[in-house]
Amino acid sequence: MISEKKLLFCNVDFDTDLASVRSPRQQQSCFEAQFYYLLCGGDEDRIFLDADPHEKYQSYLSDQGIPVPRRCSNSDILSDSIAFPWGWSTSAINRFLNFGAKVHHPPLNIIKTVNGRSFCHRTTQQHGLDIAGSRICKSAEEARALFRTCRSFPLVIKPEHGNSGIGFIHVPSTDQAADDTIDALFSQPDTAAVIQPWVIRVADFSSLFQLTSKGGVRSISHHRTLNNRAGVYYGNLLIPDDPLIAKWRDSLDAGAAIVARELHDTGYFGPVGLDWIVYTEDETGREKCALIDINARQPMSFVAYCLREQLASDKHCLFQFAPRRNYRALTDYGSWYRGCARNAFDAERRTGILLFTPLSYAMGPVEYSPVRHGF
Repeated sequence: MISEKKLLFCNVDFDTDLASVRSPRQQQSCFEAQFYYLLCGGDEDRIFLDADPHEKYQSYLSDQGIPVPRRCSNSDILSDSIAFPWGWSTSAINRFLNFGAKVHHPPLNIIKTVNGRSFCHRTTQQHGLDIAGSRICKSAEEARALFRTCRSFPLVIKPEHGNSGIGFIHVPSTDQAADDTIDALFSQPDTAAVIQPWVIRVADFSSLFQLTSKGGVRSISHHRTLNNRAGVYYGNLLIPDDPLIAKWRDSLDAGAAIVARELHDTGYFGPVGLDWIVYTEDETGREKCALIDINARQPMSFVAYCLREQLASDKHCLFQFAPRRNYRALTDYGSWYRGCARNAFDAERRTGILLFTPLSYAMGPVEYSPVRHGF
């Protein structure tokens, strides 16, 4: 059977669109993420980009053995291609339709619902997958009333929409709850937020699978994720036969099956990413694996898996982001090799460190440097 050609569009701003807010830095970071899909398609696929990552970057990827999908122009008609976005949104659908691509997606109101933390909270509480003490609040007054009666701090407030820990509000104590920040969070109509105890994480995991329109689960996998102390994601660690994953695999498989049923019953189908933490539940030292986020879209680990499959499917893979300020000496792709020396990626041995983001890109005559590097 011949697989369908894909028309790729990496609209990572999907989450910030749902949240209706993004900082200038987030906006630039989301814009630059469109290049990630250059790593996720074959040379028979097509991709549309709003900026030029330069021929040197594409040559660099080719030298590493990474096939790059062909860029398309605004006049192309690609009726033989299936639309493949990061997440389904009105703007993404309209762009695909302009190319004549095949578009098949759940209703957008369902996509918004299942990407909300209210849906995640309801699902986890119903099935015992939540962090003990999690609550949902629908107003600033309700949140402050919870703070006044709470005996365990710190807490974290997670807005209805958003990703990667961005937008979380940490509340160290009742007296340190910032009223203006909390008021701003609940200023949008029909909004909500999940409030949870800030627990000490023992491990962070993510799951990735595809949910069919009939409710079937395909290609499920689990891996470790890397998050900083604020809960902000910055990488994935893929380990063949990971012993820590093996310890929790039954819990992860069972939880993913529960979420798949809930998503299907709500009317969703498509890619799914789940974020989990293992934490110490009480003074006895008992550990619990809790589900903290449901992402009804492509998760960042999809890029990591695509890269590993293309470059070294049987090896350990660390996929990581770092701020540009940490690597100011990078001036061209040769400087990356000189800096890494013998640790640089070797396409023949399939080992080493690969820079997978462009060092620069152009918008018309203006050159830009990405806000972060990925390797």
